[in-house]
Formats: sequence, C-alpha cells, structure tokens
Amino acid sequence: MCHKCDCAGKGLAAFVLGAIVGAAAGVLFAPAKGETTRRKLKRWADDTYEEQKEYVLEHAEDLKDKIKERASDLKQKFADHADEAREKLAEGKEKVVKEFNRRKDEIAAKFKKDEE
Repeated sequence: MCHKCDCAGKGLAAFVLGAIVGAAAGVLFAPAKGETTRRKLKRWADDTYEEQKEYVLEHAEDLKDKIKERASDLKQKFADHADEAREKLAEGKEKVVKEFNRRKDEIAAKFKKDEE
C-alpha cells in the first residue's frame, strides 16, 4: 500500500470518528424535539453515506486502473522471461544434439576401427 493511501485511510478514519462524536454531542445537547433530531440524523446519515459512497467509487476506479496497469506490466515481464526461456531451451537442445552427434561419431569410428 502506498504512503498516500495509508494517510488517506487514517484521515478517513479520523473524519468518521469525528463525525460520530460530533453527531452524538449534537444529539445530547440539542434542544430540538426527538422527531426533529431523528430527521436531522437521518439527513446527516444519508449525506455521509453519499459522500463516502462517492469516495469509495472514486478510489475503486483508481485501484482498478492500478491493478490493470500492474497486470499489464507483469504480463510483459512474463512474456520477456518466456522468450528468454525459449532461447535457452533452444541453446541447450543444440548443445545436446551436438554432443550426441559427436559421441555417435566416436562410437561409429570405434566400431569401424574394430572391424578393420
């Protein structure tokens, strides 16, 4: 997690905690009727919900973009490593074939020599 995201999370937690404490203090010290207070609380809760919903959706899009970017980078790295592996495999195969042919020729030469 990046430093900015960490700070944003702490800031968001502090904001929510402050809002809850403020709402509780407002309810306790409000001279309004219960019905009025409940309406205010509902309005506050609805507003807060909408604000947080927008915040989450906004940051979800950023996170989604970062994940897509990272996946693309990893896909490219994987493709690069796959190409390197194919090249090394081809080199190894070539060495094995050369060594096989060299030993085959040695053995064939021995048999020829023994036959003479």
